[in-house]
This record gives sequence, C-alpha cells and structure tokens, in this order.
Amino acid sequence: MSSIIQKLIRIMPIILLFMLVFVDRENKLYVIGFLGLLFIYTIILVGRILYAKKLWHKEFNDENYANDDSILKMKDLIEKFDK
Repeated sequence: MSSIIQKLIRIMPIILLFMLVFVDRENKLYVIGFLGLLFIYTIILVGRILYAKKLWHKEFNDENYANDDSILKMKDLIEKFDK
C-alpha cells in the first residue's frame, strides 16, 4: 500500500499539470477537487521537508563534533564523517 502511495506522490506533479490544463474551470466541483489535491500535495511536500530537516539536525548535531577543536571548516567536518 505504501509503495502505491509513493508512486502516486512521484507522479502527482504530472497529474496536477494535466488537471490544470484539462479541468473545466466553469465546474466548481472540478476546481475544488483540483485545489484540494494541490493543497494536499503541498502539505505532504512541506511535511517531508520538515521531517528531513529534523532528521538532519538530529544526525549532525552530535556533541562529539560540537566540542572538537580540530573542526574549523566544513571540510574538516566532512573529513571526520568520512573516517
């Protein structure tokens, strides 16, 4: 079930583009459906971005790296990660 949802999220921009072109703008139900889909997709994308940001900060805000005096630049930090 989750793989179907992931595939649907991947092709959603194409679906929304076709809906934007072909939806009858005079029919309010179609317009409300299109806008509803657009807002739901936007909320999903923003949620995924915020979750990735939270994970990134959790992963890379380690106390060991924050207190290490040998890390002065981002290059030094990348070298520490590679080890």
